[in-house]
Amino acid sequence: MEQFLICHRGALGDFILTWPALYALRESFPDLQFIGLGRPEYLRLAIRLGLIDTCCDGESSELIEFFSGHSLPPALSSPKGAVLWLAQGQAVSELLKKSASLPVALIPPFPQKRLHVATYHYLAVGSHFPMARSFLPLGLSPPPLPSFSLGGSMSRSEYALIHPGSGSPAKNYSLWLYRELARQLRQQGYPEIRFLLGPAEDEKLEQHLSGELIERPPDVEALARLQAKAALYIGNDSGASHLAAILGTPTIALYKTTDPDIWGVIGHRAVNLQAQSEEQALLAIRDILNAETNHSLRLRYSNENLINIDIRR
Repeated sequence: MEQFLICHRGALGDFILTWPALYALRESFPDLQFIGLGRPEYLRLAIRLGLIDTCCDGESSELIEFFSGHSLPPALSSPKGAVLWLAQGQAVSELLKKSASLPVALIPPFPQKRLHVATYHYLAVGSHFPMARSFLPLGLSPPPLPSFSLGGSMSRSEYALIHPGSGSPAKNYSLWLYRELARQLRQQGYPEIRFLLGPAEDEKLEQHLSGELIERPPDVEALARLQAKAALYIGNDSGASHLAAILGTPTIALYKTTDPDIWGVIGHRAVNLQAQSEEQALLAIRDILNAETNHSLRLRYSNENLINIDIRR
């Protein structure tokens, strides 16, 4: 089977924001084998979700000659086309073009103008390939979003997940906010609250959460399974929040220092929230959850209106 190469070596959240474009591209070329180069842990999840077929470790020593533009690795048999999300990939692009019959798209990982990153990726890929799903951006709205499923029995449980961390301390609120969130969720009837901690969170944070149920998934697939079964997820701008949202888990993502119009999570039941203070954030979350309960506001993704709530003023 002829191959199509996908190369993305970045962080989880950045990779997830390429998924609408990747899904539409896969629909456009159903007869090609999609092979991913990047972080194996993330790519294995992409395989499970049907975005790619197989993968190679983007940091393998076997790819040194490839990334320097000298030769194809054994795993690649002259891909028919490629999308390369690389900041510096001209040498790789030129190497692949020698045998490709479809475009080899070299796309910088981040947009140069104010545009939602998922929209940027969708439009960039669509400028090189016919896309099965047409998309005319309206303002800062993200592109069409498919429904992703991990398969198997993944019915929702009653627990709520709170993720107090991220890859940058500047994105996080104080621990008081997350403890207060747990108290508020219990008052609203959630029978079980679990705190999600990842590699970026140290043991000191876990000590401050003494008495709470702690989850430390061993890998991203375990994280996805935990999130897919949750009744609610609340977290900061992080890869974990992007994953929860795109899997369809009801998600409230808190944006303290980054701009959700550009970096907002995307999901059928997701809200991006900006607040001037932690007290405002708590009140807004309470109102969002009350609205969801009363069915006056459904936490959902809309092509015309990604729900961003800014209460900083």
